[in-house]
Amino acid sequence: MHKSLIPGVIADVITPFAKDGQIDLDALQKEVKVLDASAVDGVCIGGMLSGMEGTLAEELGVLCGAVKKGTSKPIFAMLFPDTTLEGVEMIRAVEDAGASAVLVAQPHYLSLPSEEGLTEMYADLRKVTRGPLLLADCFVGGIIGVATTKAIVGKKLVDGVYQSADIHVLVDLLYTKLGVPVYSGVEDLHYIAYALGARGVISDLASLFPKEASEVYRSYRDGKQAEARTHHERLVRLWRSLGRVAEGEGRVRLALEAQGRKVGSAPSPYNKVPAHAAEEVRKALQHEGFAKA
Repeated sequence: MHKSLIPGVIADVITPFAKDGQIDLDALQKEVKVLDASAVDGVCIGGMLSGMEGTLAEELGVLCGAVKKGTSKPIFAMLFPDTTLEGVEMIRAVEDAGASAVLVAQPHYLSLPSEEGLTEMYADLRKVTRGPLLLADCFVGGIIGVATTKAIVGKKLVDGVYQSADIHVLVDLLYTKLGVPVYSGVEDLHYIAYALGARGVISDLASLFPKEASEVYRSYRDGKQAEARTHHERLVRLWRSLGRVAEGEGRVRLALEAQGRKVGSAPSPYNKVPAHAAEEVRKALQHEGFAKA
């Protein structure tokens, strides 16, 4: 197992943006400083709600390099290429900028490749990846991608797996004992993922609430199950105000702003959040003691 595939909590960096839509590098350094000083075990760029949809390889490299300057923790990079060639370019960009491990999601959610095509893609990516390569959220093949994932792992084309889309798929991946680390991104089930044998979580919640997310893992690891469950339930209550398909990016930014962490709006068209949503987020954080007065 690659030493870069650390156990524990990997926090997705929520990318700050300036009013002109460009990455706010000063605010980014402040976010990275918060996470570097926290108990999370690593950070991840390009995560599900990070605001990096459609980002070019060059931009991912700039982002990764900026994060690298602000942390000594391992950096994971989550990539969403539409083609193999784009995946190669993205991998080279983030590894040159200091990424410790690379997660590549299958293309494309709206038009799935065949299992043969996807296997060929990861074989090509394997050739150019210097560090660990992980398969992220596979939907191709039987039982929402489980069979294809097993086939790709069996050919030793990837060093790990990440699953955020479905807890049932996560269960299947864990009980089949793939022989590689499995990371979870199911936000309201961190505790359950550890109990099932996940290596760790790669999480937006961990960026918003790094102490609480880290406490879930450490309490579970140390056998303090009651404490782990208490922290888990607190995170679940918070996620209920944040985890919306249509408004997720906007809501996580509201949660950061409520804590005094200025990250700006999500890129258009993900930047609009109705007033009632903002109130839901504020009340949830206030109830749990996270919102600043």
